[in-house]
Amino acid sequence: MLTHFILLPGLYLVFVEVDRLRISAEPAVAVLAVQQGGRNLVHLPELEFALSLSPHCAESGQPESLSVTIADTRTTVRGEELQAMTTVDVTMRVSASQLAPFALREFCVDPASEGESILLTSALTAQASLRCARVEEQSIVFAAEPLDIRVDCIAATAEAAPADD
Repeated sequence: MLTHFILLPGLYLVFVEVDRLRISAEPAVAVLAVQQGGRNLVHLPELEFALSLSPHCAESGQPESLSVTIADTRTTVRGEELQAMTTVDVTMRVSASQLAPFALREFCVDPASEGESILLTSALTAQASLRCARVEEQSIVFAAEPLDIRVDCIAATAEAAPADD
């Protein structure tokens, strides 16, 4: 166990290195086609999230696995792949059927709104776990990161997802 001591008159601080896991993500992008008429609930298309994870096992521990979940989509990176990496980049596709409708009142409802964007902050959550192995024990550390979605409004074409009410 890596321990650091700082001795100051009347003050004793002890720092212990611990397992840690950090997640960062860029907003996913959803493209909606302009649809005339009012709409309150929008069903987003499949989303792709690009995540960057920084796993660290302390006390000469070795990473055994790193699991990431968004909605019902899960991916796992095994120990052999983790050994040589300090940062793990993961791309996850979350199908439209796993996303609840979002309330976007009067967004992208007429041709004048083409080109507009809106950012849905903390729309979903990425949850991750890192399992570290040592000679006599294992430990698991967890992390979560809110995920943002940028919704872009474009002219109605085959590329854009129609939005349902």
